[in-house]
Amino acid sequence: MTAGDPDWLFDDPPNMAVFTIHQIIKGEHIVDYVAHDGDDGAWQFLNRTVDFKMADAMLVGLSEMVKLDSSLRELWDLPYGWCAWRDGKDQPWHRAVKEPKEE
Repeated sequence: MTAGDPDWLFDDPPNMAVFTIHQIIKGEHIVDYVAHDGDDGAWQFLNRTVDFKMADAMLVGLSEMVKLDSSLRELWDLPYGWCAWRDGKDQPWHRAVKEPKEE
């Protein structure tokens, strides 16, 4: 996958570093929550049932996440400041504006 690939719809390049957790990369859990941060455009690919710990965090290329789960292609146009979630592996993605964090 390259930025010039007609199948690559994301505005971000395939090698953009994104956040995930090792439990997803190892196949122990699916991605069921995606955030596209409003402040810096960072992507986060997480699972809502896993208690997030920094020790579990990983940086991987965006294309690696898409290879791992092709349904993530559906989120290519997720705006900054939005999130998406689904209830299971073959379930549809739902989208909404992320709630602002309390300071």
